[in-house]
Amino acid sequence: MKKKNKIILISIAAVFLIVAALFIIFNSRSPVIIVTEQSFVGLYGENRIRTESLRISLTLLRPVKTVIVANDAGDDIVPFAITEVSSGPFCVLFPLRFARSARYYREQNPEIDVIVLEGRYPADSNPTAGILQGSSQDDYFIYKTDISSEFFLAGMAAAALAGETEGNIAVFLESRQNSFFGVQAREAFLEGVNSSENSLKTSFFTSFSEYSDSLEPSCVVLIGSGSEFLDKKAEIPVILFSWVNPSYVPADVVIIVDDSPWAQAVRAVELAASGTTKGEIRSKIHFLDKKRVNKEFLRFIRFLR
Repeated sequence: MKKKNKIILISIAAVFLIVAALFIIFNSRSPVIIVTEQSFVGLYGENRIRTESLRISLTLLRPVKTVIVANDAGDDIVPFAITEVSSGPFCVLFPLRFARSARYYREQNPEIDVIVLEGRYPADSNPTAGILQGSSQDDYFIYKTDISSEFFLAGMAAAALAGETEGNIAVFLESRQNSFFGVQAREAFLEGVNSSENSLKTSFFTSFSEYSDSLEPSCVVLIGSGSEFLDKKAEIPVILFSWVNPSYVPADVVIIVDDSPWAQAVRAVELAASGTTKGEIRSKIHFLDKKRVNKEFLRFIRFLR
């Protein structure tokens, strides 16, 4: 019995030493830094940031740290805040609104990979061009949201939520004329809707004032406008394109399409590590009520991941 106890104790000690060694190695690796501001933290949720940072850390096998700056912090202040957290990070992720700070940081730290996440912008635009003026854009890794993919998936999701042989889908888009949102996004969304066997009609709006209750939609999609619909409590499933914390939204919101830095961080770091300077990254789809989504669509989404 004593010999058996000794073996058990030795095994436990060995496991403890292995875990401790892995922990030390993990924390000795240079971290990934994600830059954000206080208002975003309030929208996204502190606990959610911690949870997502842990998920990213375990996936990338290196620490992930967040640099939170004041909303009115100057562009030249952000690089100092980053240095306070880490003097030699593996890479730093800047949302587009921090692009000028990204330029200042890159000028001071040319050996560090700098990633700029553009978000959802028209396919024919290059919003970083003016902001990064004075430096070569080849010095940065610039990724935008894969709008074609996410609008197609949103169309599939809307059809899955509608769940009828005939019905209506109401889509509230941003009012961007002659842009991806105005033309190509609609085409991608309709392609997703039409991939189902249902006979569904899709109506697009650029403001809530254009909408009428007489439409009687089976599903509503909110992409930058129409947030007033959430006040109606119409018990109609809603797909929301947003970074907002899921705990803040009404029960009618069934799916959130999230292209926040935390949703895109893993793919962004992988692309940068491979040397890909420009690319597109698919948003993350959060299912808040899986019971209202058909199993075929859930399996399709899992396969994509």
